[in-house]
Amino acid sequence: MTASRVAPLGLPGWLIVIAVMTAIGPVSIDLYLPAFTMIESEFQQRGAERTMASYLVGLAIGQLFYGPISDRFGRKPPLYFGFIVYTVGAAGCALSTDMTMLMVCRVVQAMGACSGMAIGRAIVRDRCEPEQAARAFSTLMMIVSIAPILAPVAGGMLVSVMSWRVVFVVQAALGIGLLIAMHFALTESLQPELKRPLHLGGSLRTYLRLLRDRAFLGYALLGGFAMASLFCYVAGAPTVLTRTYQLSPQHFGWLIGLNGIAFMIASRLNLRALHLYKPADILARFVWVPSIFGLALVLAGLFGPWPLPVVIAMQFCFFITVARVMPNTSALALAPYSRDAGSASALLGALQSLAAMLTGAAMAIFNNDTLLPLALIMTSSVVVAGLLHRYATRRPEALP
Repeated sequence: MTASRVAPLGLPGWLIVIAVMTAIGPVSIDLYLPAFTMIESEFQQRGAERTMASYLVGLAIGQLFYGPISDRFGRKPPLYFGFIVYTVGAAGCALSTDMTMLMVCRVVQAMGACSGMAIGRAIVRDRCEPEQAARAFSTLMMIVSIAPILAPVAGGMLVSVMSWRVVFVVQAALGIGLLIAMHFALTESLQPELKRPLHLGGSLRTYLRLLRDRAFLGYALLGGFAMASLFCYVAGAPTVLTRTYQLSPQHFGWLIGLNGIAFMIASRLNLRALHLYKPADILARFVWVPSIFGLALVLAGLFGPWPLPVVIAMQFCFFITVARVMPNTSALALAPYSRDAGSASALLGALQSLAAMLTGAAMAIFNNDTLLPLALIMTSSVVVAGLLHRYATRRPEALP
């Protein structure tokens, strides 16, 4: 990584800021998961998982706008706009009077949150070469993994003693705090000579060129369907596990937090492996492993319900192996695109959010409050990821 000020944790200060920006995405999902049943009870309407699917729609669409804008005006200006939009959307969620209004405000909130995700990846590409980028993305995932540990637990406590609306008030406050932190701690990373003109036709041609790149498309969708298995879980687990095993919101928050520990462990393992192997080699070793644990979860759904500790152990192993895949795909997809890092990062994020949205929608349609549909969709996602790896690497020249 390029030289920069080092924070007290021993990491570059800019990387910690990006980690916080990126963590806003999972925090905005995980913090309100324990409130699903409370939201459905207040609105007297099922389908709280649709509010998460609508959030993913906003993530997918919004990133496509931030990419070209950040390639033209730099990384910081669109970040200011994005987190103002995020804060407004969170406030709207807190004031929602029905499920439809909540879904719309979640879209607005996501359209702001995705600025940090798309532009954060572009900043990493601005500052790092491919193998350094893989290490940076693994470090990011390790830091961001703290969010799924703390957010559901905090959300469970909040909804246990207050209203679910307080969860979104907290998110609005996080948006304001991040605007302040970003202003003082993040410097512009896009060099003036790399700025690109902003034209609709030019942006569309850039996106089409990226979509025709077998390696970029394959790696982007591979990471997307790996990530989609996680979003499928967080869409379905709040109703499936709480009703199957009679979990309280607070206990479910602790259970979701285990996923963050799995991602943190996997990130640490990936950082060590990158000292010995290239990102492509690590990806080839692990891309099919999540399918094994996914099939075990399918069996638990077919012949269950199995004891909760067994299901927890299988999902823990599933997410550790999924997390070994994700940071390497981002580094490999973005490696050739230093001049279009913003657009490449935006399209990468949009494709990944689209995959997550599809699995989230499938979970909303097929959810019957049992483990089987959840396990089947999660496993299908990682099987598709494995097939996409073969697509991305079919020709030797497809590897960066």
